[in-house]
Amino acid sequence: MTSLSRKSAAAIAAILTVVLVISIKYMGGFELLSSKSEESKESKRSSDDVLKVVKEKVNNEHSMTIVTLFVPMGTFQKGGGGNFYTVDKYKNWMLTYSWLTNKVVAFFTDEESLQYFKKMREAQPADRTILIKLDSSQLDAFKNYETVKSIFAAPDYPKHHPNTVNANYSIVMNAKYDALQMAMDMGHVDTPYIAWLDIGTFRNLVDMRPPNNTFTLEVPDGFDNAKVAFTEVTPHDQLKDTSPWDYIRSNHVWVAGSFLFGTTQVIKKFITAYKTTVELLLKERQASTDQQVIGAMYSPKFIKDRDVHIQTYTCRDGQYGLGGSDIQYFCLAYMCREAAEKRASPKV
Repeated sequence: MTSLSRKSAAAIAAILTVVLVISIKYMGGFELLSSKSEESKESKRSSDDVLKVVKEKVNNEHSMTIVTLFVPMGTFQKGGGGNFYTVDKYKNWMLTYSWLTNKVVAFFTDEESLQYFKKMREAQPADRTILIKLDSSQLDAFKNYETVKSIFAAPDYPKHHPNTVNANYSIVMNAKYDALQMAMDMGHVDTPYIAWLDIGTFRNLVDMRPPNNTFTLEVPDGFDNAKVAFTEVTPHDQLKDTSPWDYIRSNHVWVAGSFLFGTTQVIKKFITAYKTTVELLLKERQASTDQQVIGAMYSPKFIKDRDVHIQTYTCRDGQYGLGGSDIQYFCLAYMCREAAEKRASPKV
């Protein structure tokens, strides 16, 4: 092996072993907890060259930074019947993040989950993973916990597990917009687009692994940069006359909250509108998850206040090997995976 090859190999090995871990202090500061890189100046220069090539390959006009948040919620009922979600189930789904080549900014409220996720991301170059430890009190959504808990406690309040029963679940679903805002405010988004991705969105890949155990998410062709992208669960024509309260009372879902993307400028505007709607609903003693809030945002009562609109995507049953509720709720994420695969395929 030549001297240059040995240096390049060492640089790549160093990059693959480093994961940046940041701990946010209560007042918004942060400190570097660990960065295991002890390179010489010459090796560091080689490392920088490799990173430059990696960034040029990963960051293009269609690329997106992925943001996610994990707050352990113990065991809770999901939907009707005996369907229960556990922390272990979420950790099993975290495996899919080991194959995701996008830059990921992930927030955690407990050290154990952060370290587990860190291990999952070791397969990716270190500059593609930002792990942030915080306290739930640093997420704006949690200031409404007691209010939401008291709303759900009313005997006549509709009971849809866990959306209108488990206050912690409702709050965590709203907190995803806090995480998106924090990722941008902290300067961790250096791609044209930012996306939210639920931990379990690609859960099906655990059993049907992607080729070469790797996949990338990119914006599909034809996306309108003035909008925010979501998967449509129910045609909006069927819900166009639905009131905010009916979204909550009947647990209606227009778009899925599991995955969304947009430019940073548009997402910032969307977050502001979203949080305003949450506060308006709480004043009327109404609360549920992000999916019902978004429905309310574009209901006849509030749509006149919207300056950001939604671009929806749908898939047919069986597309991407998914069916039922999986294709209904996860369609757009798989479309973004397909978009990246098509662009990476050799042109004939």
